[in-house]
Formats: sequence, structure tokens, C-alpha cells
Amino acid sequence: MTWMTYFEVRDRLENLTEFRKLYVEYIGFTNREGNVPAQMVRHKMEPLVPMAVDSLRRIGLGGMVTRDAPVRGGKKIRVNIIKAIFRDHVVRQFSLDDDTPLKALDLAIVKYQKQLWVQKLQLFNPLFWFFQFVSFAAQLPILICKRAGIDTEEAEESVLVRLYLVAVQVIAFYLLAEWSGLIDWIWIDILNR
Repeated sequence: MTWMTYFEVRDRLENLTEFRKLYVEYIGFTNREGNVPAQMVRHKMEPLVPMAVDSLRRIGLGGMVTRDAPVRGGKKIRVNIIKAIFRDHVVRQFSLDDDTPLKALDLAIVKYQKQLWVQKLQLFNPLFWFFQFVSFAAQLPILICKRAGIDTEEAEESVLVRLYLVAVQVIAFYLLAEWSGLIDWIWIDILNR
């Protein structure tokens, strides 16, 4: 799972909830291909698909199922269950059921709700914001080079750059502990034993 801000998690949760609501309405129709109301619901769902697919991928669900190829002895094919909703021939060809996307969406919504709760706690935690600032300040030279158009991908993977980032963060944490008096308190506690 990749790190996301509170607002990004909130937007993704709203997107998934709306997509799920529309999908439940869509699968409620028995004749979907020729039914005008079903096609209208499907049309409302289409703009939400890219974010729904990306949201599932970001939390490790991926939304993929593996099916045997239609030709005997052919390769197995990975089908994205969210995108397959809009490809009727794929649904028929691989016998995809309506519950698979629904289960993935339900699980994703639960995970995003938990993530939103954690993000709410972090939103009001001053130490979290201090650590975020220190992390940003440590990565500032890399961000400047990236903004200038320099390819920094290799540098970001470098051991030296990673050690630099860790060293800057350790120094900042030490300075915070020194400034807050935490180090003096620890030394007094050690000396009194």
C-alpha cells in the first residue's frame, strides 16, 4: 500500500462508494445490453472507472482475475474485473460473475475507511507534520533536480542518497529530542539507576 494524504484517501473512498452504488444498481437489471436505464447507469459509471481501478491497485487489491484462454492449451489471461464490467464480450467469454467486482469494491471500501481514520489522527498530530517536513527537506535537492528535468531515478535508488536521507532525518530527530529536553531526561534517568 502506498502512502496517501487524507484528502486523497477521502476522494478515493467517495469515488469507490459512488462506483459501488452505481454498480449495484447496474447489476440489478436482468437485461443489461438492451435496457436503456441500465445503459444510463453504465454511462454514469464510466468516468469513475480509472480512479476505481487505480484505487484498487494502490491498496494492493489490483482487481485482476486469471482465467484460462478460450483456446485449449492457450495462455492464462489476466482480466481486470472493473474494466471487464464495460466489455460484455469479455464477461461472456470468461464467465465472470457479478459478485467478484462487488467483493473487491467492498474490501477496498473497508480498507480506505480504516486508512481515512488513521489519516484523520495524523492530520492533527504535530509530530507527524514535523516528520513530514523533515522528510521533505531531506528530499528537496532531489525534487529540485527532478523539477529541472534531470532524471533522478537512478540517484534515488543509490545507497549513498538513501544514507543521506536517513542521516538528515536522524539529525533532525536528535535536534528535536535535544530541544524538547528528552535527551537530558534520559541521561538523568540513566544516572539515577
